Amino acid sequence: MNIIIKIGVISLVYIISALLLKSYRPEFVFLLRVFCLILVISLVSDYISSFIGELLAIFTVFNIESVHISLLFKVVAITIISDLISDSLNDVGESSVSNIVLLISKFIVLFLTMPLINSLIIFCLKLID
Repeated sequence: MNIIIKIGVISLVYIISALLLKSYRPEFVFLLRVFCLILVISLVSDYISSFIGELLAIFTVFNIESVHISLLFKVVAITIISDLISDSLNDVGESSVSNIVLLISKFIVLFLTMPLINSLIIFCLKLID
């Protein structure tokens, strides 16, 4: 619960600072957003690492291959990063570039998951036969 309060305080400070900066120096609002984002990610990094450890423990119990685990982490990282970039571009007013970033990230995720889709199709064909 303590981490939620810290994130809430950081968010409130960001909102107030962004509103004040927007009228005087709007170019610094983006830098303030990046700084707050880095600050929040550093606060949550311990929770993320413990979550990844627990997830790896679950995967080892069920004998899931490490290829699938790394693929899952790559896809999640790509979607989170592309969403953050897209939101930042929308805030700056570049919605067309934001849509392109989201489209490219979807293609990258599709490209990364092609081996998994291939093995899934082979598995389904073996079940049918």
